[in-house]
Amino acid sequence: MTKLSIITVAFNAQEALESTILSVIGQSGVDVEYIVVDGGSNDATLDLIRKYEHKIKYWISEPDNGIYDAMNKGVRLATGDWLLFMNAGDEFTSQSILSAVTNCINVNTDVIYSDWIYKESGKTIKANFDKLNVRHQSVVYRKELHEKYGTYVVGKGVTISDYIFFLSIAHKNWKYLAMPISICEQVGASSKPTHFYQRMAAELIFNRRSKLNACFILIVYPVYRFIKRSILRFS
Repeated sequence: MTKLSIITVAFNAQEALESTILSVIGQSGVDVEYIVVDGGSNDATLDLIRKYEHKIKYWISEPDNGIYDAMNKGVRLATGDWLLFMNAGDEFTSQSILSAVTNCINVNTDVIYSDWIYKESGKTIKANFDKLNVRHQSVVYRKELHEKYGTYVVGKGVTISDYIFFLSIAHKNWKYLAMPISICEQVGASSKPTHFYQRMAAELIFNRRSKLNACFILIVYPVYRFIKRSILRFS
């Protein structure tokens, strides 16, 4: 049976973590190794982890250098053939979804990706491989890819390390699963302008966008944000 390492990164997540843990340990028909990486929480997060530690293969709690540093710790701890990050507050769409994922795996598959659902609105967001519009909560990939393409970039203010990694492996064999894997929050670093500019820079480096196209978008983007804010302000 395919072994999946599910990694949850948390920090002061006492309000969000339990639903995630229950969602992971409630998966059926699949061999799951569950790992929790806590950033040294000082609330009741550790109490929750200890409550369920009989269902958790490994857990650590120590200061880190941000979410991607914590994710890299999870990668190093994982012994499964496949990885998926389900961070505090995220949930699976059903108890059988990982079984559906493993049924898609074959020797030619490197990455399985799917749609996701926003928790706040219940809206399903379609994944788009051509634009690499994917969410790591709905991406399952071979752990061995990190051996060749490195782990997640850790740096102050960097919010696109998962996107950089996915760009690095975009030429591998990606397989679409026609059912959402995860339910996750809509808000986050990806909604900030700095995230957008970092993403544009990465797309230029990986030749996913022309310089002319990037220049046009960078000129238009501030206008788009101004109009969007204005509409929201008066709606």
